[in-house]
Amino acid sequence: MTGSHQRGFRAALLSGLTCAAALIASPASADFTMTILHTGDNASRLEPVAADGRPCTIEERAGEGCFGGLARLAGQIATERAKSATTLLLHAGGQFGGSAFWTQHRQQPLVELMNQLRFDAMGVGYAELREGSETLGTFIRSARFPLLGANVNTDKDPYLKDMIFPMLVTDRSGYRFGMLGIAAEDTISKANPAPTVRINTLSEKLPFWIKQMGFMGVKTIIAVSYAGFERDKEIARTVPGIDVIIGANGGTLLGKGKGATGAYPAVVNGPGGQKVLVAHAGGFGQYLGKLTVTFDNAGKPKVWSGEPVLLDRTVPEDPEVRAIVDNLAAPLGARRTEVGEVK
Repeated sequence: MTGSHQRGFRAALLSGLTCAAALIASPASADFTMTILHTGDNASRLEPVAADGRPCTIEERAGEGCFGGLARLAGQIATERAKSATTLLLHAGGQFGGSAFWTQHRQQPLVELMNQLRFDAMGVGYAELREGSETLGTFIRSARFPLLGANVNTDKDPYLKDMIFPMLVTDRSGYRFGMLGIAAEDTISKANPAPTVRINTLSEKLPFWIKQMGFMGVKTIIAVSYAGFERDKEIARTVPGIDVIIGANGGTLLGKGKGATGAYPAVVNGPGGQKVLVAHAGGFGQYLGKLTVTFDNAGKPKVWSGEPVLLDRTVPEDPEVRAIVDNLAAPLGARRTEVGEVK
């Protein structure tokens, strides 16, 4: 994200906190429907991969056992955007590391491609902080979308100060909603980031930022979380005000796909008895999560449907993205099949 983008995001946040009345939208008078597209735990898999996450060889890509890749992801995103009046594209974190692409090219091609796919927001995963503050800061300065982490404190980090936002309030089709970032509370031990990065407990930070969004006229809150599926369900049960959690960490797949561990989305009873939707869509970019939600006039989920879309060979590739990825892959040769884990 450029300096002007960063200043714009920060100005919007600060003006909302200090002059909330100017930002309060008119109360919703009708139901509102949104399709949330999401991914996470990609580990820099730009090309299609086998079921186990191993990058496919050129020969294997002609068969039935290769899935994902950014070109197919871009193609499916375009298809879903054409079918829905309002869409939101989220990345739950875990984009860095894990492949020969990362070893060779680092963060710049990733952020440029994510800009091209028009992501709306991204969470902070282990991998993003494991690669170092300078690398992550460079990524953010080029991004045209915010990184969100309500419990991430980088005030003393020279590369990340004022770069990771706790939340974002935005309007789509006249409907106001908020997005909240959640980093895993064990990030320090798992990612070993710079000592200038601190991770607060969720109980310290989430209620405060949810309250601020309420002051700004928000009735619907969508969390982007790298806390992991079990922790996401616990957050849904115990933290008032969150309506949807889009998560990653561990490659959990929900839905009807092979290896799925439960229904998509998981439906959790929140602390006030309201329904909270928790959606995970696996790892290595094999699926695009698709959750369509109708929110009632109180901003709460009323009706929902969806399923992670398997990005198999039937999904048309975006030719421009395919050309970019092929160009990036050319110098890798046999190294493109290096294996890395979702961590």
